[in-house]
Amino acid sequence: MRNKFFNVAWRVITCVLLSASLVFARYHRLSSMASEESAIRTLISRWIEAYQDLDAKRLAALETPDVEIVDRFGELHLPSGRNENEKLWSDVFEIVSRNTLPPTVTIGRIRFLRPDVAVVQVSWRFAEGILLADEERIPSFSQVDTYVVIKSQGVWLVAAHNMQEQKR
Repeated sequence: MRNKFFNVAWRVITCVLLSASLVFARYHRLSSMASEESAIRTLISRWIEAYQDLDAKRLAALETPDVEIVDRFGELHLPSGRNENEKLWSDVFEIVSRNTLPPTVTIGRIRFLRPDVAVVQVSWRFAEGILLADEERIPSFSQVDTYVVIKSQGVWLVAAHNMQEQKR
């Protein structure tokens, strides 16, 4: 009888310890994912800030050297290194007036594909359009951008960026 009691007690203790370790592991994973999501939000916020400041160097530093970009006109850009990527953004920013009002930007959904790869949706609203350096204006528009971000050597970077104009 005493042996039977110890067997049952041992099984109960084992189940409790197993359950506790599973709960702890789940909590740790969720906590880790929340920390990674926060790091991704910081990356995207810094990317948006660099874009709004028309700072090609800072922007390129937040992207992988082989970033793939599909612009709002559907054109694919495949820069072959950080310098070429920086030049791409410099060329874009050369035609934008420094007097352009910044867009309203909202970081939306972040979805992890793997612990080191995530997809981020960002909504942009250019209420006043974009004032160009030659005083022409691109009319107001909205777009939804999709970023693929990767964690490499402990740092999150933008690996792909697709801009899609939102139809009203």
